[in-house]
Amino acid sequence: MPAKNLVLVVIALVIGLAAGYAASIPVQMSLEARIADLQAKLNPNYVEKIKARGVLIAGTSADWPPFEYVDKDGNIVGIDIEIAKRIAQELGVKLEVRDMKFAALIEAVKNGLVDIVLADMTPTAERGKQVDFSIPYYFSKGNAVVVPKDKVGSFKGVADLHGKKIGVQLGTIQEEWAKSTLSGKAEIVSYDRVYPEMVMALQRGDIDAMVLGDIVAGVIVDKVPGLAIAFYAGGGRIGAAVALPQGAYDLKYVVNKVIEQLLESGEMEKIFEAEIAKWMESGG
Repeated sequence: MPAKNLVLVVIALVIGLAAGYAASIPVQMSLEARIADLQAKLNPNYVEKIKARGVLIAGTSADWPPFEYVDKDGNIVGIDIEIAKRIAQELGVKLEVRDMKFAALIEAVKNGLVDIVLADMTPTAERGKQVDFSIPYYFSKGNAVVVPKDKVGSFKGVADLHGKKIGVQLGTIQEEWAKSTLSGKAEIVSYDRVYPEMVMALQRGDIDAMVLGDIVAGVIVDKVPGLAIAFYAGGGRIGAAVALPQGAYDLKYVVNKVIEQLLESGEMEKIFEAEIAKWMESGG
């Protein structure tokens, strides 16, 4: 091949390689952007963002004493709020509590409206598809069936709920249990709020029984004259854990650390005792 032609071939190859490299730059940049996005999703700096903001935002549903409720001064207080305060202290930030309907809490975590949820929320497989959970901070004896005290003798087991109107709170595992166990056998009435809405419905006779978490039920029957726990249904299980965004591993580590410290030191038991006593001594 003549030297002139060889030079032209070499020049063409160089130009082609250069053009190919230039064309690959956008592809490479796109891949790098996607990798960075995936890394951010796999390692989201939730703790860093919360510290930069200076505030931990906790979601709750303040109608579930003694876990969360509004006191006479208009403050949201209770067991879960005290645990949230400890988490905020560990992070070195202030605490902001946002009150909403229980059924809206999962979406609030998913959409970033709150950082965590403390609302006596039981971890379930279904909820686990949408959010992550901390280690449990207490265990439950089961679902408490609450009825008027003068009718306790008529409610000895699940079969005695057949043909009755049963009150539950919307979005709770008690609602799930009632609908799966009593579907077609009893009328299930869901309420946004337990206290005072559902309690008053039971007192008026609008419903025959309520199905609540065991600790809340215990406080309600001590607080409200004429009500009693007839029996527990559904078996013992995890009582509650803190709900967090999926993938918030750094925040989950901090939350778990706080819960472990509270449980191991005995302070968690003291929080439960103090907040239950406070609710019982308050005007409700």
